[in-house]
Amino acid sequence: MDLNPPKGFRDLMPNEALMMEEVCSKIAEVFRLFGFCTIDTPMLERLDILRAKDAIGEEGKLIYEIDNGELGLRYDKTVSLARFFANNRNLPLPFKRYSIGKSWRREEPQKLRYREIMQADIDILGGENVYADAEVIAAASSALEALGLKYIVKINDRRILDASMEKSGVPKEKRGEVLHAIDKLDKIGLEEVSNLVIEVVGKDKAGALLNMLALKGSNDEKVGYVTDSVDSGVGKQFAELLGIISGYGLKGKVEVDFSTVRGIDYYTATAFEFWVERDDIRSAIGGGGRYDRLIGMYGGREINATGTALGIDRILDVLEFSKSAKHTYARCVVCTIKPANFAYALKVSKSFRDAGINTELNVSNRNIANQLDYANSLNIRFAAIVGDTEQKDGMVKIRDMVSGSESVLEIDDAIALMKR
Repeated sequence: MDLNPPKGFRDLMPNEALMMEEVCSKIAEVFRLFGFCTIDTPMLERLDILRAKDAIGEEGKLIYEIDNGELGLRYDKTVSLARFFANNRNLPLPFKRYSIGKSWRREEPQKLRYREIMQADIDILGGENVYADAEVIAAASSALEALGLKYIVKINDRRILDASMEKSGVPKEKRGEVLHAIDKLDKIGLEEVSNLVIEVVGKDKAGALLNMLALKGSNDEKVGYVTDSVDSGVGKQFAELLGIISGYGLKGKVEVDFSTVRGIDYYTATAFEFWVERDDIRSAIGGGGRYDRLIGMYGGREINATGTALGIDRILDVLEFSKSAKHTYARCVVCTIKPANFAYALKVSKSFRDAGINTELNVSNRNIANQLDYANSLNIRFAAIVGDTEQKDGMVKIRDMVSGSESVLEIDDAIALMKR
């Protein structure tokens, strides 16, 4: 019998699961700081709901179908948000929501890519475009900063690529292929992308677009090129967005990157990705953009929409969470010299817990040496040892498992010590 999880899924050890909880908690705290509320939607959706998004993408290939093809596991949380909003039209606008949870994608697993994924999403429905885009980028960036990550925001406006192809005479039926090619730039390089684009539309029609992709220089220079040579209106809006983002004082670098495409048929304007770069890893850990057509697919009017998702699994791998030394939330373990001390140990544990100290109580028949080894193995800071003497005097012996120092204290003093 194979006891390993299915391909593309993974078990998490206690230290890994604990770190995942803490990462998600820090991210949620930042999202709440920016005024995002939360909702809860099912992990299962009807297939007709999930497949409605097929009109602007290929996500239908990713669905895990169940229940005789009537239901499917969600492959992201944006579809559920769109359905929820279409079903609750009385929500105040702009509607700012965050959601942290799992989704499932039936794709080929590879490094940093799994079939069961944990994501942290934020979206703004009904906001003014440049302000909402900037707010989403800033909130997600601030979450990465709270985790101590160094990041780069690569940002583009899909309308720039559309305008460039329009001016060059690229047929509409060929533009999807061109965007697919551009989306590979980070993996295969500009030369190979150029060859692919030329193969699709020919050298004459590809020239201006490829020249734009090869542009070097500052953000101002790149946006200036767009304003002067591609689309002045889009260029001015893009410049405005970048100016607003700079007002947030983000620690990460914001870089205009015309190859940032993301969902080929999904995003309608702004598109961006969050990247981390280290000596041993270079990966996108999140991304998003503007998707103004999606809400209307579920009935009713179209509405401005923008959002992003941070990939928790990738963030955890970047943080090397498997090396985390923290295995438990317990700050103290109450140890007993012998079974006759258990009732008093229980009283001590209750006092600690009532004071807000995460406390583990010994429930084994192991000797005191083994109990202390157990505390060490979980990196629990304090051991509270109770024997006949402590029980008789109403005291507790506190051992600092880091320094090895011991103090016999009253329970309230022991609480004060551990809280310090």
